Amino acid sequence: MSTRIDRNPRTNVGATQKQEPASTAAKSTAGNSVAERSRLNGATVDAFQGAPLTQRALASLGNPTATANQIAATPAPVLSREEEAAARKALENATNREDPSYITEWLKAHPDPAQQAAFMDMLFEYGAPAGNLLDKAGKLSPEDQKLLSKAVDAAYRSGALTLDELTEAVGSHGNGSWGGETHETLANIIAGTGNPELINAYVERELEIMTASNAEDPARAVAIATALAGLPPAELQKFLERHPDIVPLLLKNLEDPIVIGGGSALGKLLDAASAIQPPTEQSLQVFMDSISHLGENSDSRAAAARFFQRNADAILSALEDASGSIGSHGAGKLSEFFTRTLFTEPAYEGQEAFHEFVTGKLSEMQQALETQAQARSPSEETQRLARTMGSLVGAIEGGFLLAVEELDKRNEAVEGLVGLLFKLKGLLPSSKLPGAGKLQDLTIDQIEKWVVNALKEHADDPKDAIPFHRLFGEQISNPILRSLYDAARLTSLENRELGLND
Repeated sequence: MSTRIDRNPRTNVGATQKQEPASTAAKSTAGNSVAERSRLNGATVDAFQGAPLTQRALASLGNPTATANQIAATPAPVLSREEEAAARKALENATNREDPSYITEWLKAHPDPAQQAAFMDMLFEYGAPAGNLLDKAGKLSPEDQKLLSKAVDAAYRSGALTLDELTEAVGSHGNGSWGGETHETLANIIAGTGNPELINAYVERELEIMTASNAEDPARAVAIATALAGLPPAELQKFLERHPDIVPLLLKNLEDPIVIGGGSALGKLLDAASAIQPPTEQSLQVFMDSISHLGENSDSRAAAARFFQRNADAILSALEDASGSIGSHGAGKLSEFFTRTLFTEPAYEGQEAFHEFVTGKLSEMQQALETQAQARSPSEETQRLARTMGSLVGAIEGGFLLAVEELDKRNEAVEGLVGLLFKLKGLLPSSKLPGAGKLQDLTIDQIEKWVVNALKEHADDPKDAIPFHRLFGEQISNPILRSLYDAARLTSLENRELGLND
């Protein structure tokens, strides 16, 4: 159970009255006396004339105008004594019952930003218990969690909450928290502020705890990845530049057995990195590093597919060598990526759209190659494209074979391949499946039957079973481009296992 909030309340919660300045040492009267000031101004006065009375002095003597001015100049507390007492009671109930709904209900009843800032100021006064309480907000509605994010952000912008107070609310091992706590909900709330200063301060504190030499806590990787996803793209780019080694460490720690939950953290980070446009070396590295950690997580696989759809050209360009072919390591990584996104289960949101994107991308490449169908010497740009397309097709075939041979996911792989072939019907109307006829004329059940039978006939060597590459290769009219396509495709296919062995 979290520590109870039972400390004595601070006085003057919210706007506090200004204190009178301390008396200062007497200064020389030269140039400062009433007579001297008047002489300098060209007036003749009695040197013994008293200085004008201040508004406070006049008010003390009963001057009604001065009294009114003095009252107006004194800032009123944001919360009345009754409101402050009610606020503290809400915080006590929330802490003692470990129920942050008391906080959100108070915020709903007091929509004034200044009052909410004063309330959050009181909450964060208590350090780690405040963070623990917010971390329990996962059972609240998304709307209530957004309300908490908004209140934290407003409190910081008003000056009621400082970065030091925020980081003090992040409990460390044995000091308000214990190893294995992911802080995922707290991180979600901080991410929801969208405030780079708050998010960076929070992440740096969690990172400090995660890598502490005396007690490393890998579970904090969930909080770090979740909070980073709340940064605006430009700010996330800056963070990745400051911490070039952070992503591999996060990915390793996310798979630590101590971590329970946090399954959406990687997906959120991938989506945030994908928003960095144009893509950068750092954002693309987030994608490449993540591939071997996608596993069967639906959120992660869906986010990786979205990343590829948005940044396919940049990804392929980053993996190409000078000739346009994708290098061995890159081909292996792409094969594993396609294994996870095309040929294994469970299904994820957007998988159908990803199938369509992949087949559409290949068709787009093939059509571009056909612009030089009759060229005796195709342009260097077109030759590069032929190699890139071959490498991409080889990686897709490699992904299928990894699912069948290495992961023993034959049924899932068949389903994925059938989906791809079915979507090619309209893109490659003249293509044929050996022994089955034109692809355009086949139903999805007929395609599935053909794939299953082909795998049975080539049980010892499934790479020869499905002529996926031929469906595109046969559409390349120029023999030079076809030769480049075939060579790059074969090299990419042969490097498929490098991804799983990374």
